[in-house]
Amino acid sequence: MDLYINQDELTRALKRVQGVVDKRPANPLLSHVFIEARDGALHVVATDGMVTLTSSYPAQIEREGSMTVDAARFMAVATSLTGREPTVRLQLGKNLRLGVRCGKTEFNLTGTDGADYPPPAPRDDRARLQVTGGDLRRIIDETVFSICTDENRYGLNGAHLEQIDMAGAPSRLRMVTTDGSRLSWSEAGFEGSLALGRRMLLPRKALQEIKKLIDESEATWDVDFGDRTASFTAGDVSLRVRLVEGEFPDYRMVLPQSSKRRVVVDRDALMGALRRVVIMAGDRNNSIRCAFEEGRMVLSAQDSRMGEVREELVADLDGAPLQTGFNARYLQDILTATRSEQLQLDMGEALDPCILRIPGRDDCLFVVMPMRLD
Repeated sequence: MDLYINQDELTRALKRVQGVVDKRPANPLLSHVFIEARDGALHVVATDGMVTLTSSYPAQIEREGSMTVDAARFMAVATSLTGREPTVRLQLGKNLRLGVRCGKTEFNLTGTDGADYPPPAPRDDRARLQVTGGDLRRIIDETVFSICTDENRYGLNGAHLEQIDMAGAPSRLRMVTTDGSRLSWSEAGFEGSLALGRRMLLPRKALQEIKKLIDESEATWDVDFGDRTASFTAGDVSLRVRLVEGEFPDYRMVLPQSSKRRVVVDRDALMGALRRVVIMAGDRNNSIRCAFEEGRMVLSAQDSRMGEVREELVADLDGAPLQTGFNARYLQDILTATRSEQLQLDMGEALDPCILRIPGRDDCLFVVMPMRLD
């Protein structure tokens, strides 16, 4: 293997794989990146066994070949070359040593035979849909934070996808997540078919990596589904995912059918107030008290050792006054994931689920369970 590649392209390639490679693998090769020179490009593959990233970058190929090299070390080498010559030479030498040359700088990295790298999972695609990069990133942003991180919560460790059909309107792709204490769903238009096999879930890590790969909002992403896998492809980049087995619960059961109170509050004002009030939320649940009164919303928290805080902000209440409690981080996650001028809270009684909406949008919804503070 012998090739010349633009230094920025090499760095871009290696930055993309850092979140995919396994940091503490049982198989040492899973901390490596596979590189192959052929067909006028450098082909790069990284996997942790569950998620596989494949991408290609234009290069001047002098001699074809392949090998693997430690991904973190290769990345450190590539970024250290920033500001030097624009072209990097990669050359496979004796004893599987990768020569990395840029200007008068030369590294030699120990590698392994490319033939030993784990092969990707076989494709069994049965359905394909297309969605724009901006819409794909938005529905991930608005749901990924409420995926359950407890691996023992069977059926909650990934994002559920389904097709929503509405009379007189195009079908939508809905992504739903929950950790048992909160729920999020977000929708986007799509083309194609969402004919899934068994009910399986998209893992959190895969969604986080897809977000990083979306460079252009208007680019079209092909999403293919098989029986146990899914792939996300745009141009020369493809992420192959092994789906999480588990039956997602019937989330509609936790959605209140009506509400007695509606509160509309300025998003930025609420974000700032939460940031200050949570400082005094002394327990691990970040619990704060929320009082909804005519014309205002009052947030407060106290810690027996540290002190207390109270903040009042303008809010429009439709209904009777109410006091309840929330995990402040849950509200902050929603505000961070969305962009709007206002937030709407639909509530029943103090311990009923609270539905949060973005005024003017019907393509996303969030549910947060209140907390008993007394």
